[in-house]
Amino acid sequence: MSSDNKHAWALSISQFVLLITLLNLIIFHVPLYQFVSDNLPLDSLQGVTTLLSVLAIIFLVSLFLFSVVALVLPFLLKPLSIIFTLLNAAAIYFMTTYHVVLDKTMMGNILNTRNEESLDFLTPSFFVYFVLLGVLPSWLIFKTKIKKRGQLRLVLQVLVSFVVGGLFIYLNASSWLWIDKHAKTLGGKILPWSYVMNTARHYSEQSEGAKIQQLLPPATFRNDKKQVVVLVIGETARAQNFSLYGYSRQTNPFLSKRKGLTVFKNTNACSTYTTASVACILSHTESNPSGFEPLPSYLNRHGVDVIWRTKNWGEPPIKTNEYLEPSDLEANCKGADCAFDGVLLTGLKQRIEGSTKNKILVVLHTKGSHGPSYFSRYTKDFEVFKPICKTVELDKCTQQELQNAYDNTILYTDYFLDKTIDLLSELDGVPSTLIYISDHGESLGEFGLYLHGTPYAIAPDFQKKVPFLVWQSNKNSLITNADSYSQANIFHSVLGAFGVESKIYDKSLDVF
Repeated sequence: MSSDNKHAWALSISQFVLLITLLNLIIFHVPLYQFVSDNLPLDSLQGVTTLLSVLAIIFLVSLFLFSVVALVLPFLLKPLSIIFTLLNAAAIYFMTTYHVVLDKTMMGNILNTRNEESLDFLTPSFFVYFVLLGVLPSWLIFKTKIKKRGQLRLVLQVLVSFVVGGLFIYLNASSWLWIDKHAKTLGGKILPWSYVMNTARHYSEQSEGAKIQQLLPPATFRNDKKQVVVLVIGETARAQNFSLYGYSRQTNPFLSKRKGLTVFKNTNACSTYTTASVACILSHTESNPSGFEPLPSYLNRHGVDVIWRTKNWGEPPIKTNEYLEPSDLEANCKGADCAFDGVLLTGLKQRIEGSTKNKILVVLHTKGSHGPSYFSRYTKDFEVFKPICKTVELDKCTQQELQNAYDNTILYTDYFLDKTIDLLSELDGVPSTLIYISDHGESLGEFGLYLHGTPYAIAPDFQKKVPFLVWQSNKNSLITNADSYSQANIFHSVLGAFGVESKIYDKSLDVF
């Protein structure tokens, strides 16, 4: 008996590639099949042929790429197959549990997630997916022996598959229109190529953005009077759940009583994930916001005392007079708020009063309503709406439990902003302004979606409509004349609040 026959899992390289391709097609594309079945009439010939065309495309793409690896770097074929199987198992968990699409923006969202946030997702269900769909198939791949011969058969296999598959797709050209219409969503669901290609695209874009920021034109101030502007960048707060925007629940009990507060209706986020939105908030332009000097750096360069306090992450490279994280503030913080966004206010009044500069910009980047562990974003006093969702596996909660937990985070944000306004009100004789805007919204199960990061073109308004609030110490509300607002208003409104004159200043985007 030959050594090949003694091995229970001996396959030629062409057989191994075909097996991996078929397993990948069958096991790891259930979310894609679900999407197709939800959007195609599978009881019609047109629907069936379109589905078969989608399958043919996935099969041919996978077969070609696995074959290239087998021919060029055959020693990497098995290790890569194992790595992709493990990653696919993790991807399937997130795609089925949170209904995410692994496009470029979602990959950026995933890759920029901090370790402590990642731990929220390590649930029992995740490990079940990972073991059944990742570890067990990987063990079978590891035990399989690949025969050295079969390269010629592999080439013939690819050629025949492409001829037959390509002919089938061509003969069903009527399905192209539907595939093209849903190309972005379909592309984000094809594993492993969705996260491989979109990770590469994300890092390529970051590399472009990492180039030296272009300095903005010189700026001057109309006066040298003492003045404070506080910009609060919220996290995952959607306008639909603010009672200030007509929500039926009272989620803004403090701010609703504030004089001098202006609520800007119909405000859009630039993106559905943090890094892109924060870059947009701090930029004078929505076009290539990372390529230019951001707001804090610009004002810092012109003598403004810029204080940045964060319980979050994702800001572009910035230059400030002071950059503080919770670990820098906790030693002097007292009370339950110290574990939440309230820590950012520790000693802030004294810091502002002690500043030797007349123009002071404070940026507070909050944790806000960041999911999926909404229940961990507020103190016990703000657990008003009950019962709450106490798990990160959001699809296991009732809609009411999920809504309650999220609304409690908005209650805490309302309290935090009111407390910040109290602090500014205590600055004796110093004109002050508070601007609050969230980075993006959130899906809470509507349309089967959870969290955020859905491609902007197909994201629901729950992820795009954000709260935009302004309070001024002179207690005069602003007049909101525009039909809509966006994060692009922030840069120019802050310049307007400080009375900055510059070629880059756009009066039409200044809400003041």
